[in-house]
Amino acid sequence: MISKLKFVFLSIFGFVFFLMPFNINGESKIAISHIVNFVTGNMLDPFIGFTIICAWIVLIATVLFTFYSSKNEFVNSVFKSSRSNAVLRVVGSFLYLMVVNNWLENYEFAGMILDSDTGGLMAGDGGLLTTLYITFFVGIIALPLLTHFGIVEFIGTLLGSIVEKLFKVPGYSTIDAIASFVGDGTIGIVVTDNQYQRGYYNRREAYIIATSFSIVGIAFASAVAEELGFGHIFPIFYGSIALVTVILAFITSRMPLKKFPPNYYEGVTPNRIEIPKGKTVLEHAYESAIKQAGDAKIQEVIIDSLKNIINIYVGFLPIIMAVGTLSLVVAEYTQFFNIISAPLIYLYTLIGYSKEVAAAMAPASVAGFADMYLPALFIGGSVSEASRFFVGVLAFTQLVFMSETGMILVKSKIGLSFWDVTKVFFFRTMISIPILIVITNILAVLGVISF
Repeated sequence: MISKLKFVFLSIFGFVFFLMPFNINGESKIAISHIVNFVTGNMLDPFIGFTIICAWIVLIATVLFTFYSSKNEFVNSVFKSSRSNAVLRVVGSFLYLMVVNNWLENYEFAGMILDSDTGGLMAGDGGLLTTLYITFFVGIIALPLLTHFGIVEFIGTLLGSIVEKLFKVPGYSTIDAIASFVGDGTIGIVVTDNQYQRGYYNRREAYIIATSFSIVGIAFASAVAEELGFGHIFPIFYGSIALVTVILAFITSRMPLKKFPPNYYEGVTPNRIEIPKGKTVLEHAYESAIKQAGDAKIQEVIIDSLKNIINIYVGFLPIIMAVGTLSLVVAEYTQFFNIISAPLIYLYTLIGYSKEVAAAMAPASVAGFADMYLPALFIGGSVSEASRFFVGVLAFTQLVFMSETGMILVKSKIGLSFWDVTKVFFFRTMISIPILIVITNILAVLGVISF
């Protein structure tokens, strides 16, 4: 009985928390957005102080663990990293401290970093990282409501046969996909790679799943939606991401993919999961969900969530700060992104955007290859809701960003090279754009967003 109650009530609460907007003080937003507003409006200074402590810990510990190893495996997993990752962590932490404390403000070269359109946009009062610190803490604590108490297994099993027909992958891969949607894309890639090595997927199937379903999760999406001004229509924002992703997965599953044949990982025996005989799909879905809810211990779930928050604070946010700030400096003080994205300006003006808005959309449309948050930084100040919506959704459907998911794909056993990952990015961008043109125009006609 307890397992059934956990499955039903905790899963329902998770959906309400993440997907249902409600009104507080005249603002209709999902719960995370209201919490962000409360913290930034009532306790911003103490919270900034907390983030400064976090940045110092990451800066010092990353340098220290380059030469030192702890006896604690978790501590090592948090602070030990590759050289490139360690450099980005140190740079990001230093830049964060530099901006919030106005270090080196009297030196001319520091002006590029402290500029309100570069580092000032990333950190401090109203900074984007401030929102991310709050959003990830709240989102990851609440995320197990959707991932640990049976709803993934229930929906995954129910939709299994449909997924097999639509995307030519095993039905139970739905669980990987849903875990990515409600959790984190990197987790989805790691799970898919692991399942490939265990014989649950062949190489072709693993490629399709890893490059089509493993988008950044709902917690990050809510942060982007909030920054772009779409907290009040978050279900529409996230639903658009899901729709475009499904269409892209359908297309990808029907491509030749000659480099990724249907061969299983070397030395493993194919391992397929079937619905038990004598049981309906609904019965098996329900039993799987109840079992998962019963196996999930709330105390362990909370501890795991806190560990995930630590991993995000140490290994993800400093990298966003580093890549984001330096990319904004490149965007603000050079013509790099404008040059490589120039053809898109003509496309966006052709479909109805003003030249000024199109000029902001074009570089934002390609900047996501470096880091998924960059498009939101580039387009956040646009007066056109439609342009912010278009670019915000595009950033998620592109899937590949080299500060995280791109590198994980390259390191996986599935066999993607840097060039393969680059091709995935451009392919998904080119297919996403026309689909999003249609979606954005429909929403504009319905009055949901304005041009």
